[in-house]
Amino acid sequence: MRRSAPLHDIGKIGVRDAVLLKPGPLTPEEKEHMRAHTTIGAELLRGSSFAIVQAAELIAATHHERWDGTGYPNRLARTAIPLFGRITAVADVFDALTNVRPYKPAWTVDRAMAHITAEGGKHFDPDVVAAFLRVVERTPVSTAGRR
Repeated sequence: MRRSAPLHDIGKIGVRDAVLLKPGPLTPEEKEHMRAHTTIGAELLRGSSFAIVQAAELIAATHHERWDGTGYPNRLARTAIPLFGRITAVADVFDALTNVRPYKPAWTVDRAMAHITAEGGKHFDPDVVAAFLRVVERTPVSTAGRR
């Protein structure tokens, strides 16, 4: 998973820069275009005989599914979402929240952690959230004091 997860957004190569870099909210059409990155990525990675690439395909396809079944692209819920996808979902949101994006400033680690905690059982697998919290609490802050 450590080597596969970094490929989770490879499908964004098929998303227009105007959408990826847009500083404001996306239109419904732009949201659908952005959401296609999951299936584009899975398709790019499909068919490999290498376990790392097979895991990356699975992660690309499932990292935007939600524990409550409201995610995309397949509206999978709970344990129907592969564990690698559930873990990557938490890490991906944490990364997105704690870093600057064209549409928002970086959040503090504490604010991001509060959001992820609140989303346990809705967006995220509550067991994955609990494990993530344990790891973050044990990890020294090395992000220039973003806590």
